[in-house]
Amino acid sequence: MNRHFTTLLLLALCAGSAHAEGTLTPQQFESLRQQIRPQAKESQGAAVPWLINLHAARERAAREDKPLFLWRSGGGDVLGRT
Repeated sequence: MNRHFTTLLLLALCAGSAHAEGTLTPQQFESLRQQIRPQAKESQGAAVPWLINLHAARERAAREDKPLFLWRSGGGDVLGRT
């Protein structure tokens, strides 16, 4: 799911619950936003130089004598593209 969409959805849900009790102040909003933002070292997988070309990945794995990790999403193409 898109990170921005997730953030907006969580803020909307928090705002809805805060609205039932009153209003969401700018300080509360900022506090909630800081809590749901990705934290340092939370997405370490994004720093990995993933290869998305299977042929190139197979050649590199063979050349470096390393195993190949293949991620496939159910029902879709490689990397979840449909």
